[in-house]
Amino acid sequence: MWKSLVAAVAMLAVSGSAHAASAVNKDAETRTLVVTEGGSKTELALAAGETVEFCQSGCFVTLPNGDLEALTGSEILEISGGVARIK
Repeated sequence: MWKSLVAAVAMLAVSGSAHAASAVNKDAETRTLVVTEGGSKTELALAAGETVEFCQSGCFVTLPNGDLEALTGSEILEISGGVARIK
């Protein structure tokens, strides 16, 4: 029984820290986001129809149109028609 309790607590700890923003590209072409997290910048290329999770503890994202947005890690970013919308 003790092992079951420890396993349940471990699962909750892992699932509790799994919050991340997600981005979905609904366009027919690849779209690129620039993600700044913890002082480092990375380019995140999303293929047509692709969905990715990123930004687990807050970040800044440069959208395809050049706008800069701050994310907390729980948003859904949807790209359609070359325009990104945060939901």
